[in-house]
Amino acid sequence: MKRRLKLMMICMVVSLFATPLGAADAPAKEGEALGGSLAKIDKLTKLAYEGGTVPLTTTPVVGTPNRKYDSTFKPGAEPLAPDEIRVTILGSGDPFVKRGQASASVLIEVGNEQHDFFFFDLGSGALANFDGLQLPVTSTTKVFLTHLHADHMGELPTLLGSLAKSGRRDPVEVWGPAGETKELGTLAFAQHLGAAMTWDYLSMNGHPGQSGSRLIPTEVPYDKPATVYERNGVKISSFPVIHILNGAVGYRLDYKGSSVVFTGDTRPSKTTLEACRGGVDLLIHETFPSAGVFAKKASVTEEHANKVVNESHTSPAMAGKVFKRAGARMSVMWHLAVDHETVGPAYQEMRSQYDGPVTIAQDLTVFNITRSAVVVRQAIIDPVAWPVIGKSNVSGPPLSKPHNPPEWWAAALITD
Repeated sequence: MKRRLKLMMICMVVSLFATPLGAADAPAKEGEALGGSLAKIDKLTKLAYEGGTVPLTTTPVVGTPNRKYDSTFKPGAEPLAPDEIRVTILGSGDPFVKRGQASASVLIEVGNEQHDFFFFDLGSGALANFDGLQLPVTSTTKVFLTHLHADHMGELPTLLGSLAKSGRRDPVEVWGPAGETKELGTLAFAQHLGAAMTWDYLSMNGHPGQSGSRLIPTEVPYDKPATVYERNGVKISSFPVIHILNGAVGYRLDYKGSSVVFTGDTRPSKTTLEACRGGVDLLIHETFPSAGVFAKKASVTEEHANKVVNESHTSPAMAGKVFKRAGARMSVMWHLAVDHETVGPAYQEMRSQYDGPVTIAQDLTVFNITRSAVVVRQAIIDPVAWPVIGKSNVSGPPLSKPHNPPEWWAAALITD
């Protein structure tokens, strides 16, 4: 009897350790989760701001990955493959920024030798999420704005001033749409922003990061598609979208045969479908709650909610129609206020029109894209991470000498 119990215990120990090892060595299969999956998305689904670590999708893997991915993304633990794209949602929310969601922002990294990464929109709160990803603050130099609403560009002063003080010496390049008149375009916006930050800029006299607080703007057409960036194997194109005024665009990024389309804010638009022509791996499309849900959540009338949702944005059902026509490998509902009263209805309304792979974006949802697969996870970041310093193109002494202190400081300063 004792011998039999001993054999049973040995078998249990062997089984306990052998099964995970074997599973870890096997590549994930299509539709198979990497550490948990959602059978459905409804009001009971645990969300990221509550500590949930499973992305809001029932299809966390599309295709067959050629390497193992951990169940959550841990910054610094996964170098990108040379042909890989990683997309991280820095801000998934709407204009009403809150602790659970930063405002609009998407980060795209590519696996080229330079390890380039790009901000697409930069709403309030996005850089706090970026900091936890432990990417070089010195490389925060490329921003593509879809339009000039505050929830899409409100973090630019932080990028220019604070991140320059944190170690960036290279200036920031910003691409954004022109307007019907000069004062409505990105060049005018950049000029006024620079003027508004004069005190911040001059306060950095003698600081090596002062050169990194400069902004270099480039306008892209608001009324026609255009190729706006081609460097180091990365091509970025813009296309017009329908949102409030002329002067809103979306972007498509192509790298090593993989592609991402990001709409920014838009109504359902044929220009988005044209941007997806030829195939796209990831389509990130703005999606607001339906008018009924929005009216209740925002405490506004149904009439006002209908104007906001259906005359300025895209409802979940219409997003589903776009997803069906675009045919992306993975589609994303983004810019949705995520809580237990919005997620379930939005997902079901979208599903009434489309049954393919879809993810509802939360802050720090991560997509790894290769030709073999699209993998979706949530990132787990260090909330108190310090800046990571990498290489800079600008070198040498600071641009300016420090200011001489005002005379009254000597008498007013406490020194003992």
